[in-house]
Amino acid sequence: MSSPSLSVDEVKDGLKRLRQGHGLARPTALLSTLTEPVRAYLANGAVRESGSVEEVNRLVAVLRRAIEGLADDERLYVEVEFNLVTEHRYPTLTERQESLARLRKCAAKTVRRRADRALDTLAYLLLSKTDVPAQPRMSPSDNGVVSNQVQPAAGQTARWEDDLCEFWRLSNGSRIDIVCSEIPENELPEYATPTDRNYLRYAKFADLDTLIYLRTRFAQLAPTVTIRDFAPSEYYDTQADVLVVVGGPPWNAKYREFLPQLPFYFEPHPLGEDDPLVIPDLGGLTLGPRWTQRQELLEDLAVFTRLTLAQGTTVFLLGGCLTLGVLGSARCLLEAERGARSIRYVTEQVGDADFVLVTEARRIGGITDVTDLTMVNPLLLLARRHNEPFTAVVDNSDRYLDDRAGRGIRRIGHTR
Repeated sequence: MSSPSLSVDEVKDGLKRLRQGHGLARPTALLSTLTEPVRAYLANGAVRESGSVEEVNRLVAVLRRAIEGLADDERLYVEVEFNLVTEHRYPTLTERQESLARLRKCAAKTVRRRADRALDTLAYLLLSKTDVPAQPRMSPSDNGVVSNQVQPAAGQTARWEDDLCEFWRLSNGSRIDIVCSEIPENELPEYATPTDRNYLRYAKFADLDTLIYLRTRFAQLAPTVTIRDFAPSEYYDTQADVLVVVGGPPWNAKYREFLPQLPFYFEPHPLGEDDPLVIPDLGGLTLGPRWTQRQELLEDLAVFTRLTLAQGTTVFLLGGCLTLGVLGSARCLLEAERGARSIRYVTEQVGDADFVLVTEARRIGGITDVTDLTMVNPLLLLARRHNEPFTAVVDNSDRYLDDRAGRGIRRIGHTR
């Protein structure tokens, strides 16, 4: 059954425009490829402002729900067309179709013909099934409690959980190794030594807050994954599926091993001083924490890096100038719905490429606060493909204001 004011052809025309270019790898394309009547019908009255993030999220949810309703064979064609399959992720529709044709051992025109039929089916589903739950709303009278939040059915996971698991590679049975920074030997408490009568193994870990946060979130999201933690001095390659390196190079030897591959470094300073972030290819752009005149920390830099090794291991490097930035880099892309939105933002920009993300992390009243990247874009986002040099995809470093006292941001020959 179709809407009295919309035809299948009108919906399908929008879907054809949507599949061009990066497709749903750039969700905001929905606003320009679907006509306003189609968007309004699919939103089903659940969007308060046209062109908003709320509308984009709603439309993506409706589309994904309809795609899931397709038969397996048709679903594959549609997912490839819309750039939702990692193995066929390319910036143009033609490249995606040719990639699928190689997999199916058929002509590209055969893929196009079958994809067109699948889009017909999808258009009918969209006109007949738009019952995706709206995003929960909060009104001033709710006193901070969301009263109409929709819970997933038993045995199902919420969409944001799926996004987090996919990004962090938390598939069933995955092996995850966490290598946490280590306090230097001359700074260790006595009970961090195995021979001490009150020995505490975790007393030697420097970024303990981040380690506990990661272990907790991973266990919540994927109870079947195997998680092990190590100090750099006790870690040897175990061919894990995922390697998470916590804490920057000064106190993490494992992080230092990856520095030759990275477009940045932390400038070493004596203990008790900041180790600012330096990006040589951006004219020596140097970023550091921001402080009040009373030497109270305002902001640190969260530096998140993803590398994919040829052997299949995904490496996440969580760094910062201080421990606040390290924790912020973990929370930025792991915090429930907000983390999932930020992941979708990053994926829209870089796809499955290696990347470096730099954004602000704040501590307010003892609470670590990291922005939603869909609301406040990162300071920097650098990416590379096929081990080519990293290039800047996003550069908002100007907003991290100059500080004549030498804190915050310093530019060494940096030009825009």
